Amino acid sequence: MFNEFMHQGSIFAVILMVYAGNVMMEAVRRDRLDPHGINSPLIIKHPISALFMFASIPCSVLPAIYIGSYSGWVAGIVSWLVLQIGGAVITIVLRVRGPLLGLHFIFACIAFPIGYFLSLSDLFA
Repeated sequence: MFNEFMHQGSIFAVILMVYAGNVMMEAVRRDRLDPHGINSPLIIKHPISALFMFASIPCSVLPAIYIGSYSGWVAGIVSWLVLQIGGAVITIVLRVRGPLLGLHFIFACIAFPIGYFLSLSDLFA
């Protein structure tokens, strides 16, 4: 089912987008739970951080579209389900919550544009 994607696609782009999407969703969740920034990293309270959070919204669906463009729409739907569940588990394993959220946020701000570029350059090449 995923043979064409494995041979022609970029797994690194999918990993970067899933990581960035999950970190940004955790940052949005923390921003909503702590509106005054008492127990959350101050980097997610900066006004420019809201732009990065908004720009990362396609990270939730673009990996599935990318995989589906190579292996078909059924593989895209299956990969979306697997990536959502796997991303949540990896978010817990990597301890994205708590004081490390600021560091993960910085890495995610770097990761999702690279993931976008790798996936879109493969699709339009």
